[in-house]
Amino acid sequence: MLARLHQWWESTSLRTKITGVTVIVITLGLFGIGVGTMTTVQQYLLDEVDRKIDEVALGLPANLRTADFATFDTTGQTGSRSDYFIAAVSAEGDVLASNLDPGNSDYQPDVSTVTESFVLNNAPYFMVDSIDRNTEWRLHSYSLRIVHEADMTEEKATLIIGVNMAESTETVGRFATIFFLFGLAAVLFSAILTRFLVTTTFRPLREVELSAARFAGGDFSQRLGGATPNTEVGRLTRSLNTMLSRIDRAFADRADTIEQMRRFIGDASHELRTPLVSVRGYAELYRMGALTKKADVAQAMERIEKEAERMTTLVTDLLELARLDEAKPLEVGPVNLVNLAHDAALDAAASAPGRTVTLWSEGELVRDPSTLEPIILSAEENKIRQVLVNLLQNALRFSPDDAPIELVVERESHPARGVVSVVDHGEGIPPQLRDKIFQRLFRADTSRARETGGSGLGLAIVDTIVKRHRGSIRVEETPGGGATFRVSLPLVPSQSR
Repeated sequence: MLARLHQWWESTSLRTKITGVTVIVITLGLFGIGVGTMTTVQQYLLDEVDRKIDEVALGLPANLRTADFATFDTTGQTGSRSDYFIAAVSAEGDVLASNLDPGNSDYQPDVSTVTESFVLNNAPYFMVDSIDRNTEWRLHSYSLRIVHEADMTEEKATLIIGVNMAESTETVGRFATIFFLFGLAAVLFSAILTRFLVTTTFRPLREVELSAARFAGGDFSQRLGGATPNTEVGRLTRSLNTMLSRIDRAFADRADTIEQMRRFIGDASHELRTPLVSVRGYAELYRMGALTKKADVAQAMERIEKEAERMTTLVTDLLELARLDEAKPLEVGPVNLVNLAHDAALDAAASAPGRTVTLWSEGELVRDPSTLEPIILSAEENKIRQVLVNLLQNALRFSPDDAPIELVVERESHPARGVVSVVDHGEGIPPQLRDKIFQRLFRADTSRARETGGSGLGLAIVDTIVKRHRGSIRVEETPGGGATFRVSLPLVPSQSR
């Protein structure tokens, strides 16, 4: 039974639950108010009856004759039933005299149980039924001495004064009927109003359901609206819109990633296939005996070696990007950017003896890095060295042999950053290509890149490393011609103050 009730409750809609609970709460509240009100009204009417009985009793003498009771007609209407019952009752419960007509004997209260012992052992006011059991009387008992006129003797008796409770009962009944009708109307009105308010309030939830269904069907442009922002439904709508936007963006990013991956695989396959074709061609010429001269064999071996170096470089860069994509935690520590830049300048000058590579700071040539204030980064040293090496190799590769290369280090305060710029004086990079050069395997001039041995992955590696260090990189035009790669990286907290 409880399981079926729980299953029914769980399968009921939220609107029905709220409406039902509201109606039940209002019904119980009105029932409690009704019971309390009925009890209060009934007690008030009973107190009024007791007060009137006491007023009647105060107007009667202590000694009464049996003939006096016939004159006690409190209604003032001849032949009508008196609302008051005044009688003398013996110790055995017999009526010695009363103000009611003997023809109304069934109408009067049944006082047969009002004996002397009953009066002594009970409260002076009590309720009894009429003899015909059709009405109820409120009775008060008083001590009385009644005089019998026949022999002029006195007898100790009990004076009973009572009031017919039919009018009070009818008043309470009418009040209860009126309260029940008004309560029923209030319950019905509250049910209708609650259902209307709940339906109106939850209408945006229906929109949420429909939008979610359309979104699940593939329409990722669905968004919710119309709800008041400061309500629960409004806050839910705002949160769902944020979630839908993120999901939509995630799908878009996923599509972009898949497309980039396809292009990357295609480009990588092409880059690897080109040197393999060359190696295979020279190998077949050698196998077929077409290379008969030592000079031709030496040239073929040289070409095979260079193509193998190209493949090695490409594979090495691809592995490096794969490692970076794994997002393994960086071994971050304090790194002096000035020393790294100085070392990178020396290494580049050593690898290209005919080129001029210098280090600058605040517009002055730096010969001894120890004379500069350290710029301490929060970074992994080997990764930052790799960034500088790749940028310098790129500058050396794409600038004239007689053009100098400058490294410029500086510090920014807002926000606290260490900045290193690699400046060349070559042909520069067109503005429309500056956002694309960090893409993997992108080359602005494929023929020149192949001649210089570039794989198109060096700047992609630089961009990935910088972003993993919470830094930024951008390309600017060098005054007078050329390209300037500006890398900004966060300082350690002690230098950020």
